[in-house]
Amino acid sequence: MNPILNIAIRAIRAGGKIISQYYDSKNTTCLTERSKILYFIRTIREKVFLSIYSIIYRSYPNHSIINACSKKKMIINNYQWLINPLNGTMNFINKIPHFCLSILIKEKNEIYISVIYDPIKNDLFTAIKGQGAQLNGFRARGSEYENKIPNKVIALYFKKKNIKNNHLYISFIQQFLQEKISLRQTGCSILDLAYLSSGKINAYIGFNEKFLRIIFGELQIRESGALITDFIGGHRYIDTNIFLIGQANTLKFILKKTRMLHKNNSIKIHK
Repeated sequence: MNPILNIAIRAIRAGGKIISQYYDSKNTTCLTERSKILYFIRTIREKVFLSIYSIIYRSYPNHSIINACSKKKMIINNYQWLINPLNGTMNFINKIPHFCLSILIKEKNEIYISVIYDPIKNDLFTAIKGQGAQLNGFRARGSEYENKIPNKVIALYFKKKNIKNNHLYISFIQQFLQEKISLRQTGCSILDLAYLSSGKINAYIGFNEKFLRIIFGELQIRESGALITDFIGGHRYIDTNIFLIGQANTLKFILKKTRMLHKNNSIKIHK
Protein backbone atom coordinates (compact mmCIF):
# COMPACT_ATOMS: atom_id res chain seq x y z
CA MET A 1 0.00 0.00 0.00
CA ASN A 2 1.09 3.57 -0.64
CA PRO A 3 2.80 4.69 2.63
CA ILE A 4 1.12 8.12 2.66
CA LEU A 5 -2.29 6.52 2.07
CA ASN A 6 -1.57 4.06 4.86
CA ILE A 7 -0.98 6.91 7.33
CA ALA A 8 -4.08 8.75 6.05
CA ILE A 9 -6.23 5.66 6.68
CA ARG A 10 -4.80 5.15 10.17
CA ALA A 11 -5.43 8.81 10.99
CA ILE A 12 -8.96 8.97 9.62
CA ARG A 13 -10.00 5.81 11.45
CA ALA A 14 -8.73 7.32 14.70
CA GLY A 15 -10.78 10.45 14.02
CA GLY A 16 -13.80 8.33 13.14
CA LYS A 17 -13.56 6.53 16.48
CA ILE A 18 -13.93 9.86 18.32
CA ILE A 19 -16.96 10.83 16.23
CA SER A 20 -18.58 7.44 16.85
CA GLN A 21 -18.07 7.77 20.61
CA TYR A 22 -19.78 11.17 20.64
CA TYR A 23 -22.56 9.90 18.39
CA ASP A 24 -23.29 6.93 20.66
CA SER A 25 -22.91 8.63 24.03
CA LYS A 26 -24.33 12.14 23.68
CA ASN A 27 -28.02 13.04 23.53
CA THR A 28 -27.50 15.70 20.86
CA THR A 29 -31.22 16.09 20.09
CA CYS A 30 -31.63 18.06 23.35
CA LEU A 31 -29.37 20.84 22.02
CA THR A 32 -31.87 23.52 21.01
CA GLU A 33 -29.86 26.73 21.28
CA ARG A 34 -27.80 27.58 18.22
CA SER A 35 -24.81 28.71 20.32
CA LYS A 36 -24.72 25.36 22.15
CA ILE A 37 -24.95 23.40 18.89
CA LEU A 38 -22.12 25.40 17.33
CA TYR A 39 -19.95 24.97 20.43
CA PHE A 40 -20.61 21.22 20.51
CA ILE A 41 -19.73 20.75 16.83
CA ARG A 42 -16.66 22.96 17.14
CA THR A 43 -15.45 20.89 20.09
CA ILE A 44 -15.85 17.64 18.18
CA ARG A 45 -14.12 18.99 15.10
CA GLU A 46 -11.18 20.24 17.13
CA LYS A 47 -10.73 16.90 18.91
CA VAL A 48 -10.99 14.96 15.65
CA PHE A 49 -8.55 17.27 13.90
CA LEU A 50 -6.00 17.04 16.72
CA SER A 51 -6.23 13.26 16.70
CA ILE A 52 -5.66 13.13 12.93
CA TYR A 53 -2.96 15.80 13.12
CA SER A 54 -0.92 13.94 15.74
CA ILE A 55 -0.80 10.74 13.67
CA ILE A 56 0.18 12.54 10.47
CA TYR A 57 2.73 14.77 12.19
CA ARG A 58 4.59 11.83 13.73
CA SER A 59 5.25 10.41 10.24
CA TYR A 60 5.45 13.62 8.21
CA PRO A 61 6.49 16.55 10.44
CA ASN A 62 7.48 18.69 7.43
CA HIS A 63 4.08 18.47 5.71
CA SER A 64 1.38 21.14 6.02
CA ILE A 65 -1.66 19.84 7.93
CA ILE A 66 -4.66 22.13 7.54
CA ASN A 67 -8.10 22.11 9.18
CA ALA A 68 -10.62 22.95 6.43
CA CYS A 69 -13.03 24.28 9.08
CA SER A 70 -10.47 26.70 10.54
CA LYS A 71 -9.67 30.22 9.32
CA LYS A 72 -6.11 30.06 10.61
CA LYS A 73 -3.42 30.51 7.98
CA MET A 74 -0.89 27.71 7.61
CA ILE A 75 2.55 27.48 6.07
CA ILE A 76 2.18 25.71 2.72
CA ASN A 77 4.77 23.07 1.78
CA ASN A 78 5.10 20.68 -1.17
CA TYR A 79 2.78 18.27 0.65
CA GLN A 80 -0.51 19.56 2.03
CA TRP A 81 -3.01 17.58 4.11
CA LEU A 82 -6.46 19.19 4.13
CA ILE A 83 -8.72 17.76 6.84
CA ASN A 84 -12.51 18.01 7.06
CA PRO A 85 -13.21 16.64 10.57
CA LEU A 86 -16.98 16.32 10.13
CA ASN A 87 -19.29 16.89 7.16
CA GLY A 88 -23.04 16.42 7.65
CA THR A 89 -23.27 18.15 11.03
CA MET A 90 -27.07 18.49 11.12
CA ASN A 91 -27.40 14.76 10.43
CA PHE A 92 -25.00 14.13 13.30
CA ILE A 93 -26.94 16.40 15.66
CA ASN A 94 -30.26 14.78 14.73
CA LYS A 95 -28.92 11.21 15.01
CA ILE A 96 -29.19 10.54 11.28
CA PRO A 97 -26.30 8.15 10.44
CA HIS A 98 -25.15 9.87 7.26
CA PHE A 99 -22.02 11.94 7.87
CA CYS A 100 -18.30 11.55 7.30
CA LEU A 101 -14.81 12.87 7.78
CA SER A 102 -12.31 13.25 4.97
CA ILE A 103 -8.67 13.87 4.12
CA LEU A 104 -7.30 15.39 0.93
CA ILE A 105 -3.58 15.25 0.18
CA LYS A 106 -1.91 17.51 -2.37
CA GLU A 107 1.55 17.12 -3.83
CA LYS A 108 2.95 20.35 -5.29
CA ASN A 109 -0.60 21.75 -5.30
CA GLU A 110 -1.95 18.79 -7.32
CA ILE A 111 -4.56 16.52 -5.72
CA TYR A 112 -2.77 13.24 -5.03
CA ILE A 113 -4.84 11.21 -2.53
CA SER A 114 -8.43 11.39 -1.28
CA VAL A 115 -9.83 9.50 1.72
CA ILE A 116 -13.47 9.66 2.88
CA TYR A 117 -14.63 7.67 5.90
CA ASP A 118 -18.13 6.87 7.17
CA PRO A 119 -17.51 5.87 10.82
CA ILE A 120 -21.02 4.49 11.38
CA LYS A 121 -21.09 2.08 8.43
CA ASN A 122 -17.28 1.64 8.53
CA ASP A 123 -17.10 2.45 4.81
CA LEU A 124 -13.69 3.66 3.63
CA PHE A 125 -13.51 5.38 0.23
CA THR A 126 -10.01 6.01 -1.17
CA ALA A 127 -8.47 7.25 -4.40
CA ILE A 128 -4.92 7.78 -5.65
CA LYS A 129 -4.30 9.91 -8.72
CA GLY A 130 -3.94 7.66 -11.76
CA GLN A 131 -4.64 4.47 -9.78
CA GLY A 132 -8.43 4.48 -9.52
CA ALA A 133 -10.88 4.64 -6.62
CA GLN A 134 -11.70 1.98 -4.04
CA LEU A 135 -14.38 1.18 -1.48
CA ASN A 136 -13.14 -0.92 1.42
CA GLY A 137 -10.18 -2.12 -0.64
CA PHE A 138 -12.18 -3.12 -3.73
CA ARG A 139 -12.16 -1.22 -7.02
CA ALA A 140 -14.96 1.33 -7.20
CA ARG A 141 -16.63 2.50 -10.39
CA GLY A 142 -19.47 4.94 -11.01
CA SER A 143 -22.73 3.38 -12.18
CA GLU A 144 -23.11 3.13 -15.94
CA TYR A 145 -25.97 4.63 -17.90
CA GLU A 146 -29.04 2.42 -18.38
CA ASN A 147 -32.18 2.94 -20.42
CA LYS A 148 -34.30 2.24 -17.35
CA ILE A 149 -34.29 5.84 -16.23
CA PRO A 150 -36.80 5.35 -13.34
CA ASN A 151 -34.17 3.22 -11.57
CA LYS A 152 -31.86 6.19 -11.34
CA VAL A 153 -31.07 7.90 -8.04
CA ILE A 154 -29.83 11.49 -7.97
CA ALA A 155 -28.46 13.15 -4.83
CA LEU A 156 -29.11 16.85 -4.40
CA TYR A 157 -27.48 19.61 -2.40
CA PHE A 158 -29.36 22.88 -2.02
CA LYS A 159 -28.60 25.86 0.20
CA LYS A 160 -31.01 28.76 0.17
CA LYS A 161 -28.85 31.66 -0.91
CA ASN A 162 -29.90 33.25 -4.19
CA ILE A 163 -33.64 33.66 -4.79
CA LYS A 164 -33.27 33.36 -8.57
CA ASN A 165 -31.28 30.17 -8.27
CA ASN A 166 -34.01 28.97 -5.93
CA HIS A 167 -36.51 29.26 -8.79
CA LEU A 168 -34.09 27.33 -10.98
CA TYR A 169 -33.91 24.60 -8.37
CA ILE A 170 -37.71 24.33 -8.13
CA SER A 171 -38.05 24.13 -11.92
CA PHE A 172 -35.37 21.45 -12.00
CA ILE A 173 -37.18 19.37 -9.38
CA GLN A 174 -40.44 19.59 -11.32
CA GLN A 175 -38.71 18.34 -14.49
CA PHE A 176 -37.28 15.27 -12.79
CA LEU A 177 -40.37 14.38 -10.80
CA GLN A 178 -42.11 13.99 -14.14
CA GLU A 179 -39.44 11.45 -15.13
CA LYS A 180 -40.09 9.42 -11.94
CA ILE A 181 -36.45 9.67 -10.92
CA SER A 182 -35.61 9.13 -7.24
CA LEU A 183 -34.20 12.31 -5.70
CA ARG A 184 -32.31 12.40 -2.40
CA GLN A 185 -31.21 15.37 -0.33
CA THR A 186 -29.14 13.66 2.32
CA GLY A 187 -27.38 16.52 4.12
CA CYS A 188 -23.82 15.27 3.57
CA SER A 189 -22.41 16.26 0.19
CA ILE A 190 -18.92 14.74 0.62
CA LEU A 191 -20.35 11.31 1.45
CA ASP A 192 -22.75 11.64 -1.49
CA LEU A 193 -19.76 12.16 -3.79
CA ALA A 194 -18.16 9.02 -2.37
CA TYR A 195 -21.41 7.15 -3.02
CA LEU A 196 -21.37 8.37 -6.60
CA SER A 197 -17.79 7.17 -7.12
CA SER A 198 -18.75 3.70 -5.90
CA GLY A 199 -21.95 3.39 -7.95
CA LYS A 200 -24.39 3.71 -5.03
CA ILE A 201 -26.04 6.74 -6.67
CA ASN A 202 -26.10 7.78 -10.32
CA ALA A 203 -25.53 11.53 -10.17
CA TYR A 204 -24.95 14.45 -7.84
CA ILE A 205 -26.36 17.93 -8.38
CA GLY A 206 -25.37 20.84 -6.16
CA PHE A 207 -27.05 24.26 -6.08
CA ASN A 208 -25.22 27.08 -4.27
CA GLU A 209 -22.58 24.48 -3.41
CA LYS A 210 -19.10 25.36 -2.12
CA PHE A 211 -16.22 24.01 -4.19
CA LEU A 212 -14.33 23.47 -0.93
CA ARG A 213 -16.66 20.55 -0.24
CA ILE A 214 -16.61 19.24 -3.81
CA ILE A 215 -12.81 19.18 -3.80
CA PHE A 216 -12.72 16.45 -1.12
CA GLY A 217 -14.52 14.07 -3.48
CA GLU A 218 -13.17 15.39 -6.79
CA LEU A 219 -10.36 12.85 -7.16
CA GLN A 220 -12.67 9.95 -6.30
CA ILE A 221 -15.17 11.23 -8.85
CA ARG A 222 -12.64 11.44 -11.65
CA GLU A 223 -10.87 8.17 -10.79
CA SER A 224 -14.23 6.36 -10.92
CA GLY A 225 -14.87 7.67 -14.44
CA ALA A 226 -17.35 10.45 -13.61
CA LEU A 227 -17.30 14.03 -14.89
CA ILE A 228 -18.08 17.47 -13.44
CA THR A 229 -19.91 20.18 -15.41
CA ASP A 230 -22.00 23.26 -14.75
CA PHE A 231 -25.74 23.56 -15.39
CA ILE A 232 -25.35 23.60 -19.20
CA GLY A 233 -22.42 21.23 -19.62
CA GLY A 234 -19.64 23.81 -19.40
CA HIS A 235 -16.80 24.38 -16.95
CA ARG A 236 -18.06 27.41 -15.00
CA TYR A 237 -19.24 25.39 -12.01
CA ILE A 238 -16.94 27.25 -9.60
CA ASP A 239 -18.28 30.63 -10.80
CA THR A 240 -21.95 29.62 -10.76
CA ASN A 241 -21.77 27.32 -7.68
CA ILE A 242 -23.90 24.80 -9.57
CA PHE A 243 -22.42 21.32 -10.12
CA LEU A 244 -23.64 18.41 -12.22
CA ILE A 245 -21.61 15.25 -11.56
CA GLY A 246 -21.94 11.76 -13.00
CA GLN A 247 -20.93 9.35 -15.75
CA ALA A 248 -20.91 10.83 -19.28
CA ASN A 249 -24.10 9.14 -20.49
CA THR A 250 -25.96 9.95 -17.28
CA LEU A 251 -24.95 13.60 -17.58
CA LYS A 252 -26.09 13.58 -21.20
CA PHE A 253 -29.59 12.69 -20.04
CA ILE A 254 -29.57 15.29 -17.25
CA LEU A 255 -28.21 18.05 -19.49
CA LYS A 256 -31.09 17.58 -21.93
CA LYS A 257 -33.36 18.73 -19.12
CA THR A 258 -31.17 21.48 -17.69
CA ARG A 259 -30.50 23.05 -21.09
CA MET A 260 -34.23 23.22 -21.71
CA LEU A 261 -34.60 25.16 -18.48
CA HIS A 262 -31.69 27.43 -19.36
CA LYS A 263 -33.24 28.33 -22.71
CA ASN A 264 -36.24 29.72 -20.87
CA ASN A 265 -35.57 33.47 -20.74
CA SER A 266 -37.21 33.72 -17.34
CA ILE A 267 -34.62 31.38 -15.77
CA LYS A 268 -30.98 32.38 -15.70
CA ILE A 269 -28.02 31.20 -13.70
CA HIS A 270 -26.81 33.72 -11.13
CA LYS A 271 -23.51 33.66 -9.34
